[in-house]
Amino acid sequence: MSRRVLKIGTRGSKLAMEQARRVAEKLPGPSQVTVVRTSGDRFKDIPLAEQSGIGFFTKEIENELLAKNIDLAVHSLKDLPTGLAPGLRLAAILERDEASDLLLIRPDAQHRENELPLKNGSRVGASAMRRKALLKVYREDLIAAPIRGNVPTRVDKARHGDYDAVILSRAGLARLAYKVDPLLAFDLNPRRWICAPGQGVIAVEARAEDEQVLQRLAGLDHMETRACVTAERALLVTFGGGCHAPFGAWARRQDDDYQVMVAAPGNQADYQVEHFRAGSLDQAQKQAEQWIRAGCPAISNEKSQEWICRPARPWC
Repeated sequence: MSRRVLKIGTRGSKLAMEQARRVAEKLPGPSQVTVVRTSGDRFKDIPLAEQSGIGFFTKEIENELLAKNIDLAVHSLKDLPTGLAPGLRLAAILERDEASDLLLIRPDAQHRENELPLKNGSRVGASAMRRKALLKVYREDLIAAPIRGNVPTRVDKARHGDYDAVILSRAGLARLAYKVDPLLAFDLNPRRWICAPGQGVIAVEARAEDEQVLQRLAGLDHMETRACVTAERALLVTFGGGCHAPFGAWARRQDDDYQVMVAAPGNQADYQVEHFRAGSLDQAQKQAEQWIRAGCPAISNEKSQEWICRPARPWC
């Protein structure tokens, strides 16, 4: 008996299509990709921080899934609301790519002596509230300016001088093997520049009752990644924000322990970056939850000696 051709729903950007291709490549049996246009694709002039509701990049795809016009949906997990539509489930979480951000700088805006190597008052394309808050932590003089568009569009806006620099996910550039010349690329330390919950992860959503699809997706699920991003998304729920809140969380296994790193506005309006470590992910997550419920207070006034920004390692 031949397997049915599964329809994979995704956005139409180059990155979304590449992510759907990766899922199709791993998926047992035949499949085809269907492009679904979302609110995020239609209303490109609305800054992310000003969008109404949640699911700006996912709602229409979920609606197509519920209507059975597609069989599964591929998302960047960081864009997917923590509360899924009734009847849907996260059927597969692919192994995480790197969770860090990259800072791309125009050569004429570089200033090597600064911790973030930009000239004073530089204009940085950064729509996410988390990125804006972190910029303020490390360089109060920089101007965090709204930016919309897919990866190539944002890179081109910096190339053409609309911005002195832009901040992008390393995973997105790596998946596209996208070259950014003549911009200068710098890695931002993920231990100090905390990523968005679920950043660097491709997620596959399916109908909860569609056993055939769930079985075909089971082999794509990476259990350790699922455990870590489940903790990150739970912390976002504890914080009380959506996927565009000024909140960062990164959970990972390191040697025999687990680390949970969180970035959030503190109870005195300062933005805090804190690390929690324990013998189990559950214990580290509980420490972070207690800190969030306490109002994200400053635990230590000591300045970290770790690097924040350095020339990027190759990604393509």
